[in-house]
Amino acid sequence: MKRGTKIGWILVALSVVMSIWVIASRKANANQTIQDAFVVSDDGTQLVQYIGAGGSVVIPEGIQTIDAGVFANNASITSVVIPNTVTLMGGGVFQGCANLSDITIGAGLTSIPENTFRECQSIASVTIPGSVSSIGAQAFYGCSGLTGISIPASTTSISLDAFDECINLSSISVATGNGAYVSADGCLFNASGTKLLYVPKGKTSVSLPAGTTTIGSSSFANCVNISSLSLPNGVTTIEGNAFTGSGISTITIPSTVTSIGSQSGWTPGTIYGEANSQAETYAKDNGITFIVTGENGGSDDDPEEPENPEDPSNPDNPSDPSNPSNPASPGSGTGGSSTGQGAQGTAGGAHVKDATPTTADGIDPRYFLCLAVFAGGVGVILYSRFNKLKYVSDNYKNR
Repeated sequence: MKRGTKIGWILVALSVVMSIWVIASRKANANQTIQDAFVVSDDGTQLVQYIGAGGSVVIPEGIQTIDAGVFANNASITSVVIPNTVTLMGGGVFQGCANLSDITIGAGLTSIPENTFRECQSIASVTIPGSVSSIGAQAFYGCSGLTGISIPASTTSISLDAFDECINLSSISVATGNGAYVSADGCLFNASGTKLLYVPKGKTSVSLPAGTTTIGSSSFANCVNISSLSLPNGVTTIEGNAFTGSGISTITIPSTVTSIGSQSGWTPGTIYGEANSQAETYAKDNGITFIVTGENGGSDDDPEEPENPEDPSNPDNPSDPSNPSNPASPGSGTGGSSTGQGAQGTAGGAHVKDATPTTADGIDPRYFLCLAVFAGGVGVILYSRFNKLKYVSDNYKNR
């Protein structure tokens, strides 16, 4: 009987401890409220969780930050509007949203963090606002529906794996005035246009501009749709692993190239170049067929030359002063950061911020558990006391 009473008091004590824990945890979450389909901070500036049904999502005006992974792996979302008030997002906010096809980014966002749109396979195009200064690692990784992207003048930091596995991306365009990058023939170059940084994976051919001196590491990596390449005179350096995993089987390397780094995962069928050049040395050292060309790099055995980038009729001619990707064009590659504030409309429809939000302070089901434990403890105590009284009573009657 004493043991039963002891167990009862333990249960009562446990219910008290559990109640304190529930109250403390609810107090810790008291800064969160529910606004329609969104769980936000009490001051309405931080989006903590999305609990809506998907479809077209309009993030409430006034939200300034979006927590990491808020919409991650939500296959029901088809479009999202981010208001101008949002300035920061955590990583992977829309990662794995396979059916997200339309995204409107407000003019206040300062960066696109790592994995933001990773494997959002239905996105065909994205307009990055002029407020964005950086694009993080694998931000668009695996966006197989993405065909083109425009980089504003304000973006001065781009992770070179941001667009990996975007197998249909064929054009990257950099706005005039960007101080860190330029583009030519849909490829990404450094500000001076001398170093090739990135070739989109969806391109089938590349015409590099005169003035290119360096083929950067991994610039052609996994470009499986390009089979032939002719490097222009003036290129001096091919960095290590520039062609790793590429489909380039024939390449013409000019005599101006004096350095070729090791290329893992790439063995072309034929290298064309001048006798006694670095190209010939590389070919012999790696057991690759080498065909000697003339002084001007031409022979009957040359692979078909791509379109002449110096041809004035070529719209991508980087030496054309009217071409915004020309490093020498007015304002290109020398301007500072632009922070254009183009207004973004907030389309009507589902998930508009509720003007009269309700709080998440309903009865917590954990209270019922505490009550059950408390009632059980009291029941055990009463039962033990009842048995004790009965025992005393029985002994009294037997005297």
